[in-house]
Amino acid sequence: MTASLSRRRFLAGAGLTALGIATPSLLSGCGGDSGGGAGNGTGKVDLWLDIQGDVNQKYFTDNVAAVFEKAKPQIDLNTTFYKGEDLRRLVQTALQSRSGPDIVRGPSATQTIAWSKAHVLADLTPYAKKFGWQDKLSSWAVEAFTTDGKLYALPMRVDTMLLYFNKTLFAQKGWQQPTDRASLEALATEAAGQGIVPFGSSNVDWKAAGEWLMTVFWNHYSGPDALRQALSGEIKFTDPVFVDAVALIKSYFDKGWIGGSVEKYFSVPSQEIGANFGKGKVAMVPQGNWFMSQVGQYFGAKAKNENDWDWMPVPALRSEVKYPLFEMGIGGSLAINEASKHKDAAAEYLNWYYGDRAAALKRMADVPSTYNIPIDFADGDIPSNIDPRAGRVLTSLNKAVADGQYGFVTWTWWPPKTDVFVYEGLEQVLTGKLTPAAYCKQIDQMFTEEKANGNLPRLPAKGPGK
Repeated sequence: MTASLSRRRFLAGAGLTALGIATPSLLSGCGGDSGGGAGNGTGKVDLWLDIQGDVNQKYFTDNVAAVFEKAKPQIDLNTTFYKGEDLRRLVQTALQSRSGPDIVRGPSATQTIAWSKAHVLADLTPYAKKFGWQDKLSSWAVEAFTTDGKLYALPMRVDTMLLYFNKTLFAQKGWQQPTDRASLEALATEAAGQGIVPFGSSNVDWKAAGEWLMTVFWNHYSGPDALRQALSGEIKFTDPVFVDAVALIKSYFDKGWIGGSVEKYFSVPSQEIGANFGKGKVAMVPQGNWFMSQVGQYFGAKAKNENDWDWMPVPALRSEVKYPLFEMGIGGSLAINEASKHKDAAAEYLNWYYGDRAAALKRMADVPSTYNIPIDFADGDIPSNIDPRAGRVLTSLNKAVADGQYGFVTWTWWPPKTDVFVYEGLEQVLTGKLTPAAYCKQIDQMFTEEKANGNLPRLPAKGPGK
């Protein structure tokens, strides 16, 4: 079954996803334990998040947590910040032991489905009816977290992939923004010939970064129609249109266009890539819209350069794929721990976070591509003080939905095990341990098995949104 995308109801923010490794905290003193009840809508609510950086954490503390507690003084929102994969690991462990935070920050729609089947997440359906969430939130995004007629999480953000570029470098070189494969490869050839890495990328700090690249190549080479057919089981991932996309990305690596080389992709940290991007030693960076809240640190006086950045849509890598195209997905979720003793209070936070429209729009303007939640608003509702580059993402995604020009990110629409193999298997392709055909064969086998087990979210309906 599918659910149509509404033009004004798709919006969600760029990631709170962080990179790096942190020392994990103890699980003692966390949320509820097994057998917890709903509570009475008061008390302490524990929330774990992967927001990184003192400035970002202070913003959340001052402009989210404090504002919520002022609106709901009977509830104490206790937020703990973690880095990167630590949060995912700690949440997984806590849920299995029937402990952990009251509000669960989940990594993806498919993982949430798996958690719901393990009965570690609370059924949010009664709260959805009580608070009218179906009228406040994007229906397609909500339905992605609905299993067997029950809602288990709310969508935290919409993800898409962008091609960031050093605007100053482009102006100095007289480079135009590429729109197709020919112009993109001509630019990459020229940049590499001048000692400039065409595309900055690395999986040192985030092992799953490979799926960002596969999302780009499968959407902009294979195309959304082929992806929809494969995800619906109508064609196989062994189809040449998918194999050829993998072969194309490997050829870019072999030329040194991505990251500088395969070896550097596995060894150069993201901070170094960002610094080189700001200096003009890297021309472009294929990254998600969440990168918009970080990219500015590499440009301007604070970074000791006079350069500026911008973004462009990813060029079409095959003539059959339309341009511009924006892949759509959900980068995270907020759920309630089934073991929580304060479910009602946790639900009050979720309802406030998604339901206070004025506060939500303010957050969207204050922090580019970080707090855009899936509420109903039109282009004209976007606050005027938003960074124009961030605002252009929102209006571009609005138009993509209205025109039906959207694709699919792997971390939302692929089942969990298959999604992990997307980036782990790509590593084997890049190191020559798997051919593109063998990689796609394994993906197809895993996908077929997981699809049979019902571990797939509902795809948005084909065509323009209403």
